[in-house]
This record gives sequence, structure tokens and C-alpha cells, in this order.
Amino acid sequence: MTGLYEIWQRAEVARRLDVLSGFVAMCVAGDDDARHRLAQLVAGAEAALSASPPDVVVASEYLDELVCWADTEWTDHPYRPVEARPDEADRQTRDYAKDLRHAALSVGVRDEMGRIELSLEVGFLALCRQPGLGCRIRQDIFYVAGRAAMALDLGHLEVAEREIRRMEQVGSVEPRESRCG
Repeated sequence: MTGLYEIWQRAEVARRLDVLSGFVAMCVAGDDDARHRLAQLVAGAEAALSASPPDVVVASEYLDELVCWADTEWTDHPYRPVEARPDEADRQTRDYAKDLRHAALSVGVRDEMGRIELSLEVGFLALCRQPGLGCRIRQDIFYVAGRAAMALDLGHLEVAEREIRRMEQVGSVEPRESRCG
């Protein structure tokens, strides 16, 4: 499987390229030369990202040229997209990375990941619905569920299953603490 860091880098460039190229496309709708320039930049970046192996450096150079163009022409445009805050950018990039990773996996592995993900979701929701769960226990359940989800994102199926079992153990701890406010 392709390295996860490489997938993350590709996803980050692809996310930024999608957002900015959509904006620029709107701005250059009536200008054939500008539309042609945009198409060349996007095609170059996409070709670099889909090459085998992907060339993130070249794709980033195309993206940088697009950013420079947008900064020069449309800095004060009211709909110019601003770079997302780090947490939001990571959430968006994570979605792109999951799609890239998903495409690189065999059907069997994707099915197994789906089964584990469903098990995590069902178990998490069941634990959260337990009456009388203490605040600390609830926080621990959220934390361990997050670890299981991260393990799935990284493709570590065994670790994800281990974290699900750990989450279930945390949710069955006695005595119950005071409830969250």
C-alpha cells in the first residue's frame, strides 16, 4: 500500500487545488485565455498527482502558481476562498486521504474495514446511550473510540479491533461516577 504520509500529502494538494480552481473557474468564466491557463494548471497538477509514483512536488508547483495568480488578480474578491483553519483543513484533507487510501485497497480489505467501522460505530453509540455513565468514563469512551477511528484511518485493522475491545472495557467500569453537566 502507498505510504500514508504520501497519501496525506496528495490529499492536501488535491483539496487545495479543488477549492481554488473552482473559485478561479468562476472568475474567468468569460475569458478563453484565462480558462485555458486554468485548465493547463489543473491538468498539470492532476497528472502529477496521478502519476506512478505521484509527484507531489510538481503538483505543488502548479498549485503555487494558481495561488499566486489568485493572489494577484482576486485578493479582495468577496468570495475568494481563504485557507481553512488548521483543524478544518485537516478534517477536509482527511476526507480526501480516506478516498485515496480506499482506492488503493483490495475489496477484501475494504470490506473488513467496513465491518470494523460498523462495529466501532454500533459499540460507541450503545455505550453512549447507557444511563448513568460518569463524566470521566464518557470522556474515556470518546478518547478510545477516537483512537480506534484513527487506527482505521491508518489502515491498522488489528489495532482498531483492539481499541474497540478496550472501549467496551472502559464502558463497563464500575462504579459509575457523577454525570456530566
